[in-house]
This record gives sequence, structure tokens and C-alpha cells, in this order.
Amino acid sequence: MKPSELYKLWAPEDSSWSNWAKPVLFADKSFAGGEPPQTMQWQSSNVAWAPAPESGTAIVLDLPGADAVWYGMALSQRGYRPVPLYNGVRGPASGGFELVQVDAIVFALHEVGETLAKLQLATNAPPVFLLDEDRFAGGSFADPGRFDNRWWVFPQDFPSANYLLSHGIRSVVLGQNRAVGPQRDLAHVLLRWQEAGIQILTCAVGDQAQPTPIQVERPDRFRALWYQALVLAGLRRNSAGGFGAVVPEPSSGGGFG
Repeated sequence: MKPSELYKLWAPEDSSWSNWAKPVLFADKSFAGGEPPQTMQWQSSNVAWAPAPESGTAIVLDLPGADAVWYGMALSQRGYRPVPLYNGVRGPASGGFELVQVDAIVFALHEVGETLAKLQLATNAPPVFLLDEDRFAGGSFADPGRFDNRWWVFPQDFPSANYLLSHGIRSVVLGQNRAVGPQRDLAHVLLRWQEAGIQILTCAVGDQAQPTPIQVERPDRFRALWYQALVLAGLRRNSAGGFGAVVPEPSSGGGFG
């Protein structure tokens, strides 16, 4: 299957949420075939904790590796529309080591694309946004020669609160491995929604406990005009879109007088 065809399966033109699906991982032609590593099959992902799709709820899954894809597919069986927001590219076959491992995510997106298309989800099916919990690479230092594909999410990577409300979304469940507050970049998004009157809840997806409401705390530099510029200064853009580039070796010679 061509990368463009796979992307259209995940971001069909008639979906209310396709404008936010990130295309960067779908451009990797080297994963068009082959057997994916089975870290978790979506059929075994229990999503009994999720509200009914008609409840006016959107879901954000912030889980490591391909786990959000598996849980997102399980939720699609209940009527949710998975929306991949992965924005860090895979490194070249020859070159530095990746700071963020994305192979399992790419394989998972390929494996379940056709299954997702066969579901024929409603145009206005509520969204479940898919994120990689490890997108910061645990704060790893980008040594020269490494492929730095760390990435953050920003408010514009998600629909605005007004858009969500206009599509009947009144609450958002944050699904993580632990029922704790959001990661620092995601807090900038969720707090904006919260301020607009959207209820934010959280749950640990493996515990099967019902989501509980939280108050998103104000993150550093919230609504600061220079917040995004400051973050982007520490990331490496990729020419194909998204984030990812080899960290250059320090230049030799020269110096300060």
C-alpha cells in the first residue's frame, strides 16, 4: 500500500478530525510490508473505562510506543475515530541512533489501517487523539551523531475549544499509564479547553477504573507569546515535516579572542 493511501485510511476526507492527523510517519516507505513487533494486539486492549461515544466525550491517549494505536483501535470498535498526532520522523537507515524509537508505531499504523477503514465510522464520530508518551525521550541529551527526533505538542496541534464544543464535545478523558496530571506540553492544550468550560478527566487505561475529573494546573509560560519559539529552538525540524535530524558534530577551529 502506498504511503498516501495509508494516510487516507487514517485521515479520510469526510472526517471532522482529519485536519489534525499528522502525515510524517506515513511517508516512511520502508515499512510498507513486513511483520510488526507485537507489543500489544488491539483486540486484547480493554477499554471498558471509556465513556460511550454518544456522551459528548473526546479522548487523548498519551501512552508509550504503539500502545495508543492499539487502544485507539479498540476504541474505534466502540465508535471513536483514532487521530494519530505522532510528529517525530524515523531516522535514516544509516546514521545516528534515534532518540525516540518509532518503529513500533509505524508498524502498528500499517497493520491496522485497513481494519480501521472497514469500520466505516461516522463522519462526526468523536475523536481519540494518539500520542507517544516518550516523545521527549526522557529528556535525553542529543549527542553529536544521534538522530534527534524529539517533539512536543502545541495548542495548534489539536482542535480549539470552540471547535470541540461546536461538535458536541463537552468533556475530554486523558488516558495514560497512570492517573496523574498531563505532561507539561499537553497541559498547555488541556488548560485552554478547561478554561472554555470543557471538563477534563483522567484514567489509567490498564486499571479499568472509571475516569475521574481533574483540575489542570497552570504550566510554566502558559499563553506566553514566546513559549512556542523557545521550545522550537531546542527541537530539530525535518525537511519532510515533523521533527528529526542528525545532531551535527561541533565545528573545529576558530574560537573567541
